[in-house]
Amino acid sequence: MADIASELASKCGIRPDVAKKGLGIVLEFLKNKLPAETYSKISGTVPGADNMISAAADMGEGAGGGMIGAVKGAIGKLFGGGAGALLGKFDKLGMSPDQIQGFVSKLTEHFKGKLPENVMSQIHGLLPVPELAAH
Repeated sequence: MADIASELASKCGIRPDVAKKGLGIVLEFLKNKLPAETYSKISGTVPGADNMISAAADMGEGAGGGMIGAVKGAIGKLFGGGAGALLGKFDKLGMSPDQIQGFVSKLTEHFKGKLPENVMSQIHGLLPVPELAAH
């Protein structure tokens, strides 16, 4: 079975290096927003989680532009200020809003079978993909 970054790349139509950095972006975001014991359950489902966070951190800071830059303020109001920064980092990877939505959705599907419901609820409350709650 392929590793999670390769699997996400294939399912989302993005390059594996973009998927790896995207995964690092999400993991870093969750690590900063969740209690350590909750995050450890999440990182336990992603081999090499710390390496992915490091790869994402190497991108540096900065606001994204383009389409995502135009909508992240509105999304930030819905999901809290951290979501705007999260989306800005995805934008720096060159991902479109549809790719981001698909990526986060597929990543959440990956977590769904591996994490307790209370952890999934916390993830759903943090990530900027409203339709994740449906299904």
